[in-house]
Amino acid sequence: GVIQFAGQATRNDVTKMMADTGTEGLAVVDDEGRIIYANETYAALAGQPAGDLRTVERLFTGAPEVSEAIYRLAQAAREQRTGAEEIRLSPALDGQHEFGWYRVRVRPLPRSGGRQAALWTVADVTHERERQENVFQELQHAIDYLDHAPAGFLSVDPDGAIVYLNATLATWLDYDLAQVGSGGLTLSDVVPRNVVAMMTSFSGAPGDVRTETFDLDLRRRNGQFLPVRLYHRVAFGQDGRPGPSRTLVLNRSPGLDVDEGQRAAEVRFARFFNNTPVAIATLNRAGRVIQSNAPFTRLFGTLPRTAEDDGPSVLAAFRDGGDRAQLEAALRAVGENPSDIQPLELYVSGEANRSVRVWVTPVSEADGGAEAAILYALDTTDLRLVQE
Repeated sequence: GVIQFAGQATRNDVTKMMADTGTEGLAVVDDEGRIIYANETYAALAGQPAGDLRTVERLFTGAPEVSEAIYRLAQAAREQRTGAEEIRLSPALDGQHEFGWYRVRVRPLPRSGGRQAALWTVADVTHERERQENVFQELQHAIDYLDHAPAGFLSVDPDGAIVYLNATLATWLDYDLAQVGSGGLTLSDVVPRNVVAMMTSFSGAPGDVRTETFDLDLRRRNGQFLPVRLYHRVAFGQDGRPGPSRTLVLNRSPGLDVDEGQRAAEVRFARFFNNTPVAIATLNRAGRVIQSNAPFTRLFGTLPRTAEDDGPSVLAAFRDGGDRAQLEAALRAVGENPSDIQPLELYVSGEANRSVRVWVTPVSEADGGAEAAILYALDTTDLRLVQE
């Protein structure tokens, strides 16, 4: 019989077919600088017949940056190293377009007998670069719109550093966007310190997104105040850690709203609510905190939230045991006998020596909404120590 060992020949034929039909130009150059193989794609890029092809070093000539990139690749080939460059050639290799982008790579290619060669790869990536430039232009338009929108935007990381500030907000605060747009400002530079804790102490379940509204005064660079409303959104990762905020800032300065009287009243109330030394929180009938001011957060910290996300329990702010029982009784009395609720002398949870005086007052049913009571708390620690 006859046995034919055709494996090597078949492999060579398949390899050559893959190289000849590839979408990238391939050229093998020996150690004397002669092309010993080039596929049809390379010949098409060079615009020359297969028997009279120029090497990559002769093919790419032009501006100094082109020559420098090709020199780096040629040096890598001589030193039997791998190299890659992206080159902008004007005009393009086909001579029909104003410019073309090419990704050129080289790597050593060992040959039999200890000889060396270099495999050059040339790919036309003009369309890819055009898409990238189009996306970049669209991104620039989006940034331009965001910078000049009629509202302020900022992003704050969990440590309180401002990682983004749009041009509108920078103008309102009298800051140079070129200096602070990429960092350099912290939340405490523009927000009252008693509010910083409220904005950076959010807690939530993994994957949650929470949005809180704050009416407050931002501090301009010259020390003056700017009344604003903040829509402060924070997303939590799968590990439960908060990410950078997405915060919308609305200017509440006089003259910007149609209903000037109502706007001014809201601003005055917001200033009072967040700047009073008394801790204030509105509660529902179950004792869950619906809204609280900055002194409340400063006095009691961030209260743990429930899985149902119906607000933290105000009971968690006070010492376990008799103190919580007294507060529960006061909350029950809100619905039973709202005219006679005595102030309570309680202790803050986790702080044995921090005492507070607490008043609980009902909210009229005519007001509607979920609020059933308002809790006021005043730190009496220093007063108690003086009395003792």
